[in-house]
Amino acid sequence: MPPLLARELQTAGHPTWLAARPGTLVERWGLDLGLRVWPTKLHGYADLRSVLALAAFLRQEKIQIIHAHWSRDLSNLILASGLSGRIPIVLTKHVYATEPKRDPFHTWVYRHTDRVLAVSQVVAENVRQTVRIETGKVLTVYNGLDLRERWNRSRVATADLRAQFGVPAGAPILGFAGRLNAGKGPHLVLEAFARLASKYPLWHLVLVGRAVGESEENYLAGLREIIQTRGLARRVHLVDYRTDMPEVMRTFDVLACPSVFESFGMVVIEAMAMGCAVVGSDSGGIPEIISSGVNGALFAAGDSHALAVSLEPLLAKPEIRQRLGEAGWKMVCDRFSLEHSARQVYEIYQTLLKPQQT
Repeated sequence: MPPLLARELQTAGHPTWLAARPGTLVERWGLDLGLRVWPTKLHGYADLRSVLALAAFLRQEKIQIIHAHWSRDLSNLILASGLSGRIPIVLTKHVYATEPKRDPFHTWVYRHTDRVLAVSQVVAENVRQTVRIETGKVLTVYNGLDLRERWNRSRVATADLRAQFGVPAGAPILGFAGRLNAGKGPHLVLEAFARLASKYPLWHLVLVGRAVGESEENYLAGLREIIQTRGLARRVHLVDYRTDMPEVMRTFDVLACPSVFESFGMVVIEAMAMGCAVVGSDSGGIPEIISSGVNGALFAAGDSHALAVSLEPLLAKPEIRQRLGEAGWKMVCDRFSLEHSARQVYEIYQTLLKPQQT
């Protein structure tokens, strides 16, 4: 998200630098997007050498706003800001904190952070509950998709990856996309599909994702065992991680997002952007996206039976899938475009600029 936001701001006429650690994905992504990338080796909580280099850069380029996307950088950014005439600092909070941080150090950090932009209302409330911060400093700015290019539905209107997935031509697909672990819940989709498989013999299940590390490999082995014991080997397809996710989502007829908890639910808006009907768990930020029965369906998190109940009308009636898919697409266009998110961020920047900078 940071490189895409930087490019969107730049495209809108706001000169932007992307600061990134050398050799990282963020740096490569920024360079690929044609951004001005400044390398930084910031690490730890008080990297004085890097702070001095950053402060010199901030003064040289007359930077007006510092926008961080990792809270661990904040202490160094505060020091560099102080050495540069006190530049306002904004933090985007992407994840939900599981432990409070109300100690003196974090209190100092958040006292000197001018705004915290949470990717969902549930994350915003979590920030207020876990750190000492003025309530008015915490705002919600949802993630956005680049609907003009990568996530432009018309660009992939004819995409069909069934043959690559091993699915017969024209067969309807229930899909899942994400890491293969218990938290993301692909086992719940598999269990729900097993309940419905005999009643809807034309449907196939495609699980797109990768297992990383020993625990996830063991989890994947458990999925394979369920597939075999339930006699679903010909109708359940395990597909490795892919980079062509717009085409993947366009190929799916229904997407299930059964995560135990999502801070936001990026996969939900990605599917909606392609007109795919979505069923998601009623936890985390997902209910902020899905209005059940209006632009998708919600089910009780962790309950495969409830997931099957929510899925069945969509598997049974294409008109329901089409109605929910179109409503989801329109909602994403209205609320979750990258252009909309960047506009919100820039308006927040403006409120923080000193009068002589406006």
